[in-house]
Amino acid sequence: MYSILPAFVSAQFLGFGVYVLLTEGFTRLSVPFALMCATTFIWQGTWAFLFQTSDPELAGALVKLGYLFILFLPTTFYHFVTEVSARRGERVPLMLSYALSIALATLLLVSDEVVNGYGTFFFGRYPKAGALHPVHVVQTVLLTARSAWLLIAARRQTHARDRRRLLDLCLVSLCLYGLAASDYAVNYGAAFYPVGAVFIAVSLGILAVTIVRFGLMRPYLIAATVAHEVATPLAAIGMHAEEIGNVLPELMRGYQLAVQHQLCVDGLYPGQSERLSTLATSIRRQVDSTSTVVEMSLASFTLDRLDRRSFENYPVRSWVNAALERFPFRPGERERVHVAPIDARLCFSGSDSLVVFVLFNLLKNALFSLESARKNAAKGRVDIGATSENGYCVLRFSDNGPGIHADILPRIFDPFYSTKSHGRGAGMGLTFCRRVAEALGGTIACESAPGVRTTFTIRLPEPGSSADRALHEAPAKPRRWSTGQDYAG
Repeated sequence: MYSILPAFVSAQFLGFGVYVLLTEGFTRLSVPFALMCATTFIWQGTWAFLFQTSDPELAGALVKLGYLFILFLPTTFYHFVTEVSARRGERVPLMLSYALSIALATLLLVSDEVVNGYGTFFFGRYPKAGALHPVHVVQTVLLTARSAWLLIAARRQTHARDRRRLLDLCLVSLCLYGLAASDYAVNYGAAFYPVGAVFIAVSLGILAVTIVRFGLMRPYLIAATVAHEVATPLAAIGMHAEEIGNVLPELMRGYQLAVQHQLCVDGLYPGQSERLSTLATSIRRQVDSTSTVVEMSLASFTLDRLDRRSFENYPVRSWVNAALERFPFRPGERERVHVAPIDARLCFSGSDSLVVFVLFNLLKNALFSLESARKNAAKGRVDIGATSENGYCVLRFSDNGPGIHADILPRIFDPFYSTKSHGRGAGMGLTFCRRVAEALGGTIACESAPGVRTTFTIRLPEPGSSADRALHEAPAKPRRWSTGQDYAG
């Protein structure tokens, strides 16, 4: 009788995991959720057999098998929360937590230090805590507290009602998950039926609904699809603009000859014929600008699938010049950008197109800050420079705009954080810049003195440096989910 509940919960979790994977595919959110479901499925399925077995040897084997997966459950939940809150800075503690779980799992299999056999209760046999079991309990408490802090911090930083609702559901799920820790008392001899599986079942059920019904990932997938579909008509418009540019001069000469020989009346108002000659160039510029945004959006969705074997060496000076030629400056903006002399031998290892998008974002932010400060062309300027420092190519982008206040500075790289008015920025550009820098084995940082100067510093590995070799030796981990684009500032 006592085996019915764990057997039911085990089957339920199998359904949760399969449902989310079939609905959402393999993404950065669905994978850790599926891991939670898998660990709970095996753990509860094992307990269903443990509660009714009378064979001591089989009971001992089931105890270790079930607890092998329990050891990883807190870390997989924490992994899920780091993805929900988009906290890439949690990578190191997450890896350390996985390492600790692996170490405890190894000790579990080869000794009795984590689980020391089992006790016999009215409902059946149940694992007995070993000398190192408190380490797992402390790990669970710390990860639960850290996950709660991440969700609360993410909720404070967003003003979108739907996202706040999603984070609220995740926080409720986490609280229910924490109640399941009451089962640890049975490991220390408390004689009550372990009902923690009920809390975990409800907790992960809420997460399953959150992921699928409320579309936790769907906005980004839709954005990727839209960006891909927009690219084709943009390319067609660009080709038509080029064709107009090639034909229009001949048509204008014929029109002018017809007017001179009084074959037709000149119906153009003064100056219109001169503006028509620049029409194709203007269309081409707008198309290029929009195409750049679309390309950056698509690049953001594929950033986690970078093949490091495709990395090449790129001269910084040539790359900066090419990027400035492509950037859609408005009248008078190019004169504000000043590039310091860069050593022709200075190179970085990576993807030039991605770094171009980083420069575009930083330029766009800098020019926007100058515009918001209403600095004239003589005073407002953007400075770009690059040097070699300790095996890294260090690029610095500075502007003398209004700067960034100290209370805002720590948050500028957070997803969806923006100080711009609605419609001027989605708060994803600087997040994109950070992701590119990290994907290429580097970093990006910002220093700002309000009213004086703001400087973004990007460090990318130089070819042949120790950082470059480490990057190429590290295995790539393909992932599908990522955030969109646009920039913060």
